[in-house]
Amino acid sequence: MNAPVKIVAKSKISEWKGLDRIGLLVHGMKCIWREQEKDDVGIDGEIELCRPRSDGDGAIATGKIVKVQSKSGSSFVIRDTDEGFASPVTEKDLYYWRGFNLPVIYIVYHPDDNALYWKDVKAYLRDNPGALTAPHRIEFSKSEDRFDGDAYPALLTLCEAAPERVSMDVGETLYTNLLRIERRPEKVWIAPVLPQKQFGFHDRLSGMIPPYVYKGGLIHTLSDPSDGETAFAGVIDAGGVEEVDLEDWIAQGTEYEVDLARLMNSLIHRHLRGIGLSFEKRPRRYFYNRGLAVDAPIQKRWTSARTNRTQPRTVAKHYEYGKLKFFRHQALDYGFERFDDLWAIAIHPQLMFTTDGKRPWEGEAARSYAISARVEEYNDAYLNNILFWAHQMAGGHDRFDLKIGDQAVATASGIPLTAEAAFSIQSNPVPVRKRPKGK
Repeated sequence: MNAPVKIVAKSKISEWKGLDRIGLLVHGMKCIWREQEKDDVGIDGEIELCRPRSDGDGAIATGKIVKVQSKSGSSFVIRDTDEGFASPVTEKDLYYWRGFNLPVIYIVYHPDDNALYWKDVKAYLRDNPGALTAPHRIEFSKSEDRFDGDAYPALLTLCEAAPERVSMDVGETLYTNLLRIERRPEKVWIAPVLPQKQFGFHDRLSGMIPPYVYKGGLIHTLSDPSDGETAFAGVIDAGGVEEVDLEDWIAQGTEYEVDLARLMNSLIHRHLRGIGLSFEKRPRRYFYNRGLAVDAPIQKRWTSARTNRTQPRTVAKHYEYGKLKFFRHQALDYGFERFDDLWAIAIHPQLMFTTDGKRPWEGEAARSYAISARVEEYNDAYLNNILFWAHQMAGGHDRFDLKIGDQAVATASGIPLTAEAAFSIQSNPVPVRKRPKGK
């Protein structure tokens, strides 16, 4: 019986041949070729451009980088003629390359010509917007797009035209995802629950239930529990209510710091529900869905604290892709954060997918779509999500109150904390990918 053998696919040999050819040409330009060592998702390597030294002894590394995606073999050469050919690519790759913060070139090894051809992807997409619609292809001219030693000046020009990612000449305002709590609760009320009311304590409550922690027969809360407007009035011993300074209460130990977070998170939860957001425990999401229908998306107008521009934003909409039908919601999660003397609400923008505007859409298709949608969120988009939710939480004001009933017990800033940096990271804006129209 013949022993089993390892097979090297013909396509793999062609791929290696193309990459080796690129390396030889780049080194012939006296530049640096770095092949991607780990599995890539659309980039095979990079070229670092070098300039020749004046004395002819070696070269000077410029730090200018060009990212390279290469393809080899006849399967990547279609509609081949003496003048040119096309190379099939994927829609995802085109958007990925266009969003890269460095120049990206696409190189094809043509086996019949035994030659390499290349394109500056971003320039190609600017000049050929139809490339973003199916069938997705990049067109090559055999006379103009040859990748050889003569390509060096064009590569250098490409790098020189690319914006510097970090500018030391221009400063930048850096936004955090934190809304400072500017006025904190001042007191904590501690009240004993009547012995006959302790069993099934929470189930006995009805009406307006303030944030509270219950332990050892005592409730700890941020408003007077003997107030007849709250659900506590009928279950506590009003004569045993104790009022404690908040800082003294926290100072009792770590467990009280944990209790503080629970009280504050509960206070924030009530605020979010009060401004019209629905809540789903798993996954933990706050999202808009009131009035949502298949033919009635939800839009909210908001003003960016960064640009001062007012614009509408679609926060919930119905989509159909073949058999898949679902609602996509802009969503929010949050957390109370305490850094020494700084108290803040941390904003965590999320996405929510539902089957009917309420119930979470689950399964492999939902996870795949969520990952795809997240990949398209670049830095500016994520920052805008933070600023949008800050605007929503504050109702467009500089500050907003966290209330129990009609009583404001804390006040938070409606504008995220910022810091000033002496440098700036230059943006490479990426147009939002257009999806098929939702129904």
